[in-house]
Formats: sequence, structure tokens, C-alpha cells
Amino acid sequence: MKKKKVCWPFVFIAPFFIVYGIFNLFPILFSFYISLTNWQGYGPMNYVGFSNYASLLKNGAFCKSVLNSFIIVLEAMIPIQTLGLVLALLLNYGIIKTGRNYIRNAMFLPYVTAPIAIGLIFATLFDQNFGAVNLFLRSIGLIGENINWLHTESLAKPLVALVTLWRYAGYTAVIYLAGLQSISRDIYEAAKVDGASTPRAIIHVILPMLKPILIFQVTNGIIGCLRIFEEPYMLFGDYKGGINNAAQTMNMKFLDTAFKAGQSGYGAATGYLMFIIIMIFTTIYFGIVNRKEDN
Repeated sequence: MKKKKVCWPFVFIAPFFIVYGIFNLFPILFSFYISLTNWQGYGPMNYVGFSNYASLLKNGAFCKSVLNSFIIVLEAMIPIQTLGLVLALLLNYGIIKTGRNYIRNAMFLPYVTAPIAIGLIFATLFDQNFGAVNLFLRSIGLIGENINWLHTESLAKPLVALVTLWRYAGYTAVIYLAGLQSISRDIYEAAKVDGASTPRAIIHVILPMLKPILIFQVTNGIIGCLRIFEEPYMLFGDYKGGINNAAQTMNMKFLDTAFKAGQSGYGAATGYLMFIIIMIFTTIYFGIVNRKEDN
């Protein structure tokens, strides 16, 4: 009887491990095996070892997608975090006093808007012939003729960063606002009583207490921007990221290789190499953050 009782806990937790093994662990291991073959998605799997990985590192298009991803991190993540933090501070410390609940809800709306709707909105706004952006710039005399925003290589990544900023700045602000509301307002008031101005109280008292949220948000933002796919795909309508692959990210390169080109082995290697790059970058970032904390 005792042996039967001991077995029951394993019986209850077994469904989770079975489901996890079938739908999570097996695809991960199988896709890694695929990355070591030249499988086309059908037919025999020919083992080629790490040849796919070596070929990828020599592939100029993949290297360009990696560079594009890191540039978008700088162009999108820094403005998103800065604007989100500023909006949260304005809402939390009474500078914006009326309609704060409505403003907070309005800020969150872009995050829950359907991606296809976002793509249509911004593609229409930046259309060369009838886009509202060109109309506005011409009306105030900044440009003489319409700009072909979506087919200009130098503008591709800034446009992706702009769409990303519009979509995630409000969400970021709401997360920062939740963190600020967890900090007692008495601490802020005490700093003011001691003679600190509002900027000094925020910089020297509030922001250090908000550091865990800041680290979480920056880390999440870096990983999210490195894995970005929806924004450039919605804007340009293909896996190429605009003219001359100007805004093609690692995720877009992975999908373009794995599905459109029909190179499953090469595509799986692209996905794993993308994971390795993100993991290395995140590890370096955490090492820098932890070193600063120790000092």
C-alpha cells in the first residue's frame, strides 16, 4: 500500500512532463538535429555536421541581418525606454493631474492593436503618392517633392524603429508606472522636504529604487528588438526588409531561409545561431550590470 501511495505524485505530474516533452523538448532537439543536415523539408536527411553554421558565418546576407538587428536595438530600444520612463514619471508625480486613467489606457492601446492594422496604418501614412506624412511635410515647406519612404534604403531601419516606438512606448510606460507606484510616495516627499528639487529627487532617490524594473525593461527591450519580426514585415510586406534587405532582421532571415527558400537544415541552423548571438549579447549585458552593482 505504501508503494502505491508513493507513486501517486508521479502520476499527477506526469501529464505536464509528457506534454512538455512532446510539444517543447522534442521540437527543440529535433530542430537542432535538422540544423546538422542539409534536409530540404522532405526526402532523406543527410548529416553534414556544423557545415551549415560555418556557411552562415560566411554568408554576407546573414551578417547584414545581424547588423540590422543591433542597429534597430539602438534606434528603437533607447527611445522606447526613455520615452516610457518620462511618461511614467509625468503620470506618477502629478505633473499630469487630469485624465490620468484615460491617458494610461490610451498609451496601452497600440500594444494590443492588431499587427496587420498597424502595418496598414503606417504603410498608408508613409506612402509616396498619397501618404499623410508627405502631404504634411510639403504643406509646411520642408520638402519640394514626395519622399519614397518605403523604398529608400537609408530610411528603412529608422521607419522600423518609429513603428516599434509607437507600438511599445506606452506599454513600457505602464510597466514603469507600476514600478513607481510600488515605491512609497513618502520617500519622494521626504527628499523634497530635505531641499531636493524634483529632478534631483527623481534621479538620486526614485531611479535607484526603480533599478530592478529598469534592468528588466532594458533586458526585455534588447531581446525583443533582436528578435523583431512583425514591425518590418508589416511595413514592407515581405521577408526581405525593404530594398537591398535594408531592414531584414535575424528573425526575418531565419523565416526567409527556412520556409520560403525550402532549406530546412540551413534555416534551423539560422535559428540556433540567432539564439546563440542573443544569449551571448544578453550574457555580456548582465555581466556589465552585475559588475556595476558590485562596484
